[in-house]
Amino acid sequence: MHGILAIWLDEEGRLGVIERKDERFGSSFHPIQKDEKTKEMVIINNLWYTTYTGARHYFRLNTNEYRVAGRMQKVDVRKSGLRESS
Repeated sequence: MHGILAIWLDEEGRLGVIERKDERFGSSFHPIQKDEKTKEMVIINNLWYTTYTGARHYFRLNTNEYRVAGRMQKVDVRKSGLRESS
């Protein structure tokens, strides 16, 4: 997983936030959803934020269908089992 600095996933491991290296801001944060069939992570609507809190608040909006199950926990990038979508 090149360029990914950290991953936070909900208790079901279905939704989360990733932190990636970014040339302009140093790092950027993206809300993600796990594709159950391929085990790939997909950035939701190609969104990005400059803070973890900004990306996390995306899941609290009433205007989308994504609902996080429980608290998000930071997981080891190498042991997460997720792959970047191609």
